[in-house]
Amino acid sequence: MRSISYLHKMILFGILLSTLPILLAGIAAILYSMNQTELHRMQTNKQLLLHMQTSVEHKLNTISYMLDQATRSPITLQSLSATLPGTLTTANQLQSEFQHMRSWEPLMDITLVNEAQDWLVDHAGLYLNTDFPLALPMRDLLSKTLTSGWQLIPSSVFKHNEQDFPAGCNYHIVLGRSISLMNASADSALIGGIPACSLHHSIVSESVDMDMSASELIIVNREQRILVHPDPMFIGQPVSALNMEDIESKMDMSELLSPNTSAASKEYREVRIADTEYSLTFAKTPLKGWTYILITPMNVLSQEYVEIGLYTLSVGVILLLLSLLFVWLGSKRLHVPIRNLLSQLGITDRVLSNQKLQQSFLPPQDEFEQIKTHITQLSASRSQMEYKLNQYVLQTRTQYMISMLQGKCLPGMLHQNLIELGYRDHCIQWQQMAVLTLQIDLASQTKYDHHDLDLLLFAVQNIVEESIDKDRQLLPLIVEQTVVTVIGTVEMDNSVFSKELYEITGLIHHRVSEVLNLQLNIRFSQPYTSFLEIHLAYIEAMKLLQQQTIPGANVKQNEDESNCSSLWTLPYPESLEYRLMQSIQSADEAEASVLLQQLLQRMYHMEWTKEEYQVALTRLLMHILQMMQESGIRLIQISSGHSPLINELLALQTAADIEQWFIYRIIRPVIGIFRERQYAQHQQISERMIAIIHQEYDTDLTLEECACRLHYNASYLSTVFSKETGYAFSEYLSQYRFKMARKWLDETELTIKDIAARLRYNNPQNFIRSFRKWEGITPGQYRERREKPLRSSMK
Repeated sequence: MRSISYLHKMILFGILLSTLPILLAGIAAILYSMNQTELHRMQTNKQLLLHMQTSVEHKLNTISYMLDQATRSPITLQSLSATLPGTLTTANQLQSEFQHMRSWEPLMDITLVNEAQDWLVDHAGLYLNTDFPLALPMRDLLSKTLTSGWQLIPSSVFKHNEQDFPAGCNYHIVLGRSISLMNASADSALIGGIPACSLHHSIVSESVDMDMSASELIIVNREQRILVHPDPMFIGQPVSALNMEDIESKMDMSELLSPNTSAASKEYREVRIADTEYSLTFAKTPLKGWTYILITPMNVLSQEYVEIGLYTLSVGVILLLLSLLFVWLGSKRLHVPIRNLLSQLGITDRVLSNQKLQQSFLPPQDEFEQIKTHITQLSASRSQMEYKLNQYVLQTRTQYMISMLQGKCLPGMLHQNLIELGYRDHCIQWQQMAVLTLQIDLASQTKYDHHDLDLLLFAVQNIVEESIDKDRQLLPLIVEQTVVTVIGTVEMDNSVFSKELYEITGLIHHRVSEVLNLQLNIRFSQPYTSFLEIHLAYIEAMKLLQQQTIPGANVKQNEDESNCSSLWTLPYPESLEYRLMQSIQSADEAEASVLLQQLLQRMYHMEWTKEEYQVALTRLLMHILQMMQESGIRLIQISSGHSPLINELLALQTAADIEQWFIYRIIRPVIGIFRERQYAQHQQISERMIAIIHQEYDTDLTLEECACRLHYNASYLSTVFSKETGYAFSEYLSQYRFKMARKWLDETELTIKDIAARLRYNNPQNFIRSFRKWEGITPGQYRERREKPLRSSMK
């Protein structure tokens, strides 16, 4: 059977790899274009709704702006101040001004009402009560518009003999502005409005260029009354009159638009109105409380998506043809390195044909299988060579280590040879080193005999190599039935290095006992500082090993006092003691109790004599007393009327008594003193910060500036102030500033701009927003609310 070449496999695979994605991408694109219809409609509706909402808001803001301008107009103020004859003379001026305002918004109706003198003026003329009775109670209208903003009212308010409105347009959207004048009645107001039915026609006409003529706009106020609708008959009616049902939840739209309904958060829905399905998009305005609703028939489809599908199909076919061409050319190109690799390996077409003739009984092989066979042969040869090289390096290291232990290495070449053997970091970083020797004790063993000694030494050598980090030891050796290794450290303190050696010997003994059930005799030399002295350390360790008298896991040195004094130090847990001192000074009683328990447990696990335990406990007591003295605490503050503390400690017998004595007799009283100091300090700091705030609240005061004055860290001051007052620094400063702002608004005639400047606000609008956030009303409303009782009392 003739095998398929790798070139042909690449071509077939490339055809499949290019054809399937293109087909799947084409199908996915068509499905995607169908799904995009709804998404595009949603996005277009949102844009159109935003456009319509902006147009409505612009019209209403224009009317509001013109009303504000009219309330401050000198002509308006003059007409209110004058008597009725004077008003007649200014009526023409007011009509001209109203006509000018209507040039900006032709459909706007504006009326100046003076209920006290019983007359009104609009763009058409002046009307007295006898000529034109007021159709709407002024007080109700003003109270609603002044407190709730825009209102929907019957158009009859603006109707009289000279004014007509389109048929069916029965409601106006109006806004009122009261006019306060010292010598004028408080019942004077300007009322501006626009026919509700005119909003829809003007907005839809403006949106024709967005190709959404089929969409219709509905506006609902916060009382769910319809303000704008394509059909004027629905204006003024509740939303429920539309019979608009949500298809998904089967709920009426009035329920979904309720602020208490969680479903109102979904801004796109599909609804049914009179057996016709619509897509509905709505948005709410937080200030007015209005809801803008845009409905579009579901059958509004565009030919664009059909064109997208056809375009995707044509592009897919073109890409498929191009991919087939690229697969063919690319496969030929990619096969060139494979042919070159075959040539480098000596596998030519002639060799392949000869192999097929000679090995016709073997399964056929393609180019990569031939390459794999040759690379496997090369890899086997390389592995064999690496093994021999590693054996050579290991033998070289072993021979050189033996020479170094015997002192036969040339001093000038010692470091260079160690670096070449892979011990560069050891030569640079090690400050001290010692030789560790181990011998197996078979005297009390019945499981092993002397025939197993070589195998056991090899096992112990491996355990030593695995138990100690490679950066802390040189290669372990077996010399004269003894496992020998050199251990180094970056520490310069002999006591620390000795402690590390004890920990290492204990670890090795534990692992050998656990794995082999053997006892070891372990010795190590004194610390040396140079590799040139390794042979001296080896001689010393072997001499100590030969002088052993007690069999078993003996990790102590000889009994000579000079050696003991140089090698043994009390492994006192200094790090735990330091953390205990810190917790006592921080007045953290819970942490101090835990750390004391850990420290005592660490001591109890040491193999010490009773005198050594007493020395360690006495040391702990002395360090605590020293810390007290350095902190200014006298001993009499915790030991008044008691016996000496050292005698009390040495008289204790059990671990539980010692722990309880330290906690209740020493630590808890000391923590109480530190806690009182801490509380007094915190209270003083917070009082000084409050005084700074009260004195300099009208400056650019910051927490960092207070920290600089009081010579404390800013984060520490923030923690202390928050703990003592219950407020953050910035929050307390803001509260005090607003307290002063309320005082100035109540007791002074300062303008809001001056108050904002005094309180370090760069923009008065920022102050107004902040004041509204704290008080719920603006500064002007606050001052007006305070002045109303004064006016009534003056009347």
